Amino acid sequence: MAPSESYQHVVKGGLKLKGGGGLPAAGGVKKKKKKDKKRDAERPLELAAGDEDGEKKPSEPKDNRTEAERRYDEQAERTQARLIEKMASKSHKDKVREFNEYLSKLSEHHDIPKVGPG
Repeated sequence: MAPSESYQHVVKGGLKLKGGGGLPAAGGVKKKKKKDKKRDAERPLELAAGDEDGEKKPSEPKDNRTEAERRYDEQAERTQARLIEKMASKSHKDKVREFNEYLSKLSEHHDIPKVGPG
């Protein structure tokens, strides 16, 4: 077989990708559409007019939680409020004093050993 014979069966032309001919649903490339400036300018006017026509928005979303979930959330809110109140009542000086007391009560094995000569 001559070297030129090995190149005779080469397919020439562009690559054909899988998926039906550029259709986005078939895995092709989806191109972005340009926005129309006139349409965007009219849109806020349409929305404002829609509110006056008597279209009603739902006042509150429906609560689909169970009674236990509601009680849990209420308890979590109360706990969080207590923690915030506790933290707000202490000054920075009190927090530092408490932290130093905590550190003094720790045993010696928590101390950082000296590294290196000396």
